[in-house]
Amino acid sequence: MRLGPNAHYIEAIDYRVDETQKKAFYKSVKRFLPLIELEDLEPEFAGIRPKLQAPGEAFRDFIIVHEEKAGFPGLINLIGIESPGLTASPIIAQYVGKMVKELLD
Repeated sequence: MRLGPNAHYIEAIDYRVDETQKKAFYKSVKRFLPLIELEDLEPEFAGIRPKLQAPGEAFRDFIIVHEEKAGFPGLINLIGIESPGLTASPIIAQYVGKMVKELLD
């Protein structure tokens, strides 16, 4: 069974699993899987989830932008999409589809 993800802010990009997070992760999982034990958990991988706001800043919604001005023509960047943006993914797909169509026309 896969569980997760959890998330915390980092100072520098590092793809190693942070073992210091294991107990906190275990406590959160134990609430809905009471039979699980700490030794049952084994990390699989770590990733980096970009955020638009720093710790303590107010929530900022996601951004969808064509990166042509940044020197990347054809790149449509979808930045910082979290819930509720994920629940709007079909509409986001339609929006990005229109952007792609305009690029191709």
